[in-house]
Amino acid sequence: MNNILNESKVLIEIENFVEEIALATKQPRNFYHTLTDLLIQFDQIYSVDFDYSASIGVFIVLELDFEAYLNDYDELFYQLKQSSFKQLQRDFKRYYQRQKRQLRDHRYSESKNTEQLVKRMQRISERYARILVVRVDLAYPLNFQDRVNIQTFNDDMRVLRRRLQNQDTIFKGLIEYAWALEQGEEKGYHCHLLLVYKGSERRNAYWLANQVGKLWLRITKDQGSYFNCHGTAYLKQFSDRKRLGIGMIHRNNPDEVKNMLDTVAYLVRPEKKAQHLRVKTKKCMRTFG
Repeated sequence: MNNILNESKVLIEIENFVEEIALATKQPRNFYHTLTDLLIQFDQIYSVDFDYSASIGVFIVLELDFEAYLNDYDELFYQLKQSSFKQLQRDFKRYYQRQKRQLRDHRYSESKNTEQLVKRMQRISERYARILVVRVDLAYPLNFQDRVNIQTFNDDMRVLRRRLQNQDTIFKGLIEYAWALEQGEEKGYHCHLLLVYKGSERRNAYWLANQVGKLWLRITKDQGSYFNCHGTAYLKQFSDRKRLGIGMIHRNNPDEVKNMLDTVAYLVRPEKKAQHLRVKTKKCMRTFG
């Protein structure tokens, strides 16, 4: 793993660049310089063992074609310029079309995940008189993101999932949980976590979210970060609009149940822009559970 470059940031920049070139009506200024920069950066983070999204595929091809020049910026720049912009753009367009198909499949999969999760939560809200719904977001601060690649993120999540399955200590009384892995321009790799407890056994959502956040810090050896969705200011923006769907939810309050189901749907909302993973440790790596 590279200790300097932010893997998530580089992959998003490459994806954006591929889209820009595929849709360009003329050669952008500094095209070959940007291509050279990104290809050298990609070489430093690329792992043959990982599974990359479709638009990154064109850089894998370039990586193989220009492997002999990757240690010499000027020579790589010269060699890339031997290929015309139109020729390279054709390749970019081909992979960009694959990316669009891949994202359509991803959105369809997330729609199904949302549908199934909402149904599960509907059944739970009907079964229990009250449930405590806890939301916490887990991530890595910017100053540590260059130390975190997809393998690190996946390993950290595996530890967390094991704790969830054991249902010990802070997860005692847990009756349902869901997680969604995402990748954003600012937050990098992150996880939206939903926890549902028996309302008869747990009451303090803020405390539980804080404890989960502290567990994440221990798992990541203090290189992680978390956002407690139960802070007063954060909750107020939803309660003021009568859309609060976390905390204690009562079966006999239809508005609370509806808001809770809307909140649950957001966890894997397919229309969220550009939050998909650009790389996985392997093709079958799960991004929702």
